[in-house]
Amino acid sequence: MKIEDSMELPVILVASGVLLPGATNNYVVIAYKVSPDKVYEVGTIAYVEKLFGWTFNSTVHYSLDVVGLHRANIDKLSLPTCVVSKIVDSPGAKLLAQNNSSSKNISHEILNLIDEHDYATLADLCVSQMKILGFMQLLEFLGTREPEKRIDLCVKWMGKRNENNTLALKLPNSVVPASQKPQSKQRKVPNAKNQVEQLEEKLNGIEFTEEISDRVFSELHRLKNMNSQQSEYNVLLNWLELVAALPWNTSTVDDIEISKARTILAESHEAMDDVKQRVLEHLVVCKMNNSVNGMILCFSGPPGIGKTSIAKAIAQSMGRKFQRVSLGGIRDESDIRGHRRTYVAAMPGRIIEALKHCKTNNPVFLLDEVDKLYSGNQGSPSAALLELLDPEQNSTFHDHYLNMPFDVSKIMFIATANDIERLEPALKDRLEIIEMSGYSLKEKVKICENHLLSRQLSKHCIIEEYTMEAGVRQLERNVGAICRHVALRLAEALNSDPGADVLPDVELPIKINEADIHRILKIKHMKRVKIVEKMRPLPPGVCFGLSVTTNGGKVMPIEASKSKGTGKIVTTGHLGKVLNESILVAKGWLGANAERFGLKAFEENDIHVHLPAGSINKDGPSAGTGLACALVSLATGVPLRSDAAVTGEISLTGHVLPIGGVKEKVLAAQREGLRRVVLPKSNEEEYMKIDGDIRQEMDVVLADTVEEVIGAMMEK
Repeated sequence: MKIEDSMELPVILVASGVLLPGATNNYVVIAYKVSPDKVYEVGTIAYVEKLFGWTFNSTVHYSLDVVGLHRANIDKLSLPTCVVSKIVDSPGAKLLAQNNSSSKNISHEILNLIDEHDYATLADLCVSQMKILGFMQLLEFLGTREPEKRIDLCVKWMGKRNENNTLALKLPNSVVPASQKPQSKQRKVPNAKNQVEQLEEKLNGIEFTEEISDRVFSELHRLKNMNSQQSEYNVLLNWLELVAALPWNTSTVDDIEISKARTILAESHEAMDDVKQRVLEHLVVCKMNNSVNGMILCFSGPPGIGKTSIAKAIAQSMGRKFQRVSLGGIRDESDIRGHRRTYVAAMPGRIIEALKHCKTNNPVFLLDEVDKLYSGNQGSPSAALLELLDPEQNSTFHDHYLNMPFDVSKIMFIATANDIERLEPALKDRLEIIEMSGYSLKEKVKICENHLLSRQLSKHCIIEEYTMEAGVRQLERNVGAICRHVALRLAEALNSDPGADVLPDVELPIKINEADIHRILKIKHMKRVKIVEKMRPLPPGVCFGLSVTTNGGKVMPIEASKSKGTGKIVTTGHLGKVLNESILVAKGWLGANAERFGLKAFEENDIHVHLPAGSINKDGPSAGTGLACALVSLATGVPLRSDAAVTGEISLTGHVLPIGGVKEKVLAAQREGLRRVVLPKSNEEEYMKIDGDIRQEMDVVLADTVEEVIGAMMEK
């Protein structure tokens, strides 16, 4: 195309930053808007090389690649106008409006077009939504310029949407396709209008704060003015539904009666007197202050001892709902705080989601397995819990998906953990740790009688030979296996004679003896005093130590041997850094006191210390006394007692320092058939809390120095 002195070209106003493509040729004029109603007199003639188009938020945008050619004086700027008369009197237009007005599934956009009598645009919109039309039919509609003819085609095709291609016009003012006729078994899909109206009613019934109310109803206004086909529509709808479902002002009334709470705890749990007492004290403080703000209880102990069930008992005692959230294995901070709405498939965090299902803003909230949280590339879930558990901050807990403050200060939080040493220091500082130890044999029998069985069963051999745990889960499984065996015998007897009034060939009551238990439960999973039987008699250099794991107490054999060498120490058994240092401390004490006790030094011998089993990680300072006893036994050649175990940390000066897990260790020694346990004198208070029956059965020696420990372990 030749550029002439005077010519007419399409004009693009670029003041708003949006370029519109030329419609007639590849040449345009770039005009510059200097004010809302004035264009600069000089523009640029440009050649359009490329045209790009894309869709964003249901709006089509274009961009141009242009090359400037010449300056141009703009003498006159005329904008094209298109005047379309409103079609009101057309029979087709009236029928089209009536058909859409009577439809239940109708968008706000169609309603606006009907109100404005813009039936030509309404016809275009309706035809664009018809999936049954072929390519040639759409071309025919596109080539029809007269609005009245387009309306007639739209009405014609709307009547053919049923399966038989017949007009389903039953009434003068309604067009009902067969696919939309009500069917008895057809599921009704809620229309967008009714859904938004119901949502608005729910939101109006909630008393929000002024800040939250402005935000919520602003988003609701956006939803009303939004086309339901837009991608953001469902995202905003789901967010508002979550807001409407949360218990902003719904609370349960506390009913705390100490006598009632004491009865519930006594009926639901055996033993645990210290734990019950601490729970009752906590409930009294909550009742007096009329608030649950304060320290967060954290029950710590082996699996299966009743940490979760005692939290349920607390909820029952307070008359509150109970909600449990399992945190084991969580690595992503967003699981606690939620995902931001900008992400695809975003959802709220577990705290807000649990409150939505709980339907009350003051439940008893159990954070289960808080020691199983892990930090990863997605942040630290433990750090996300800090805001939740801080009484100064949790009144404005901020979930990323909700993106508004939510008050969780009325919630009574309770945490559980198997190993509190794995908790982060900042999180541990917000928790009040309540240690829960395992059950003794007598306590397990009571639990079996009062909670696991409705009638008497022979239980003694089940507990000792088929279970080896701190809790009672395996005991419950074994009792369940016996009950299933009895139920099968009854069912087989009934099937043999269904019409009989009494069970034939079955003597009632059914008695289960020891032989029946061995036949039902097959081989014995656990063997009593297994370690003692395998290692008796103990050779010099072998000692029984005691340790505590996440599953309760455990007897830990310590083996030491020597060979000619240069005095170096070799350790095996997957030992940790603290345990290796305990070996060095024990050897250092032994070397410093060798002449005093008449011991031969180890300078000419290499020492090998091994703690089976080798595949299990071991660490901690409480094996110091056991290591010292093993090394003294190795040096003197005198074996230690095979029915005794020892635990305690030692210093280089020979003092025995206190350790933890006293009850678990004593119970572990009892389960293994050991009768003597040597404990640090500093742990006398913890020892006295153990049941009197266990103290009478076990020979417990309290020692203050390494010499006293060695004397108790070598005593005949």
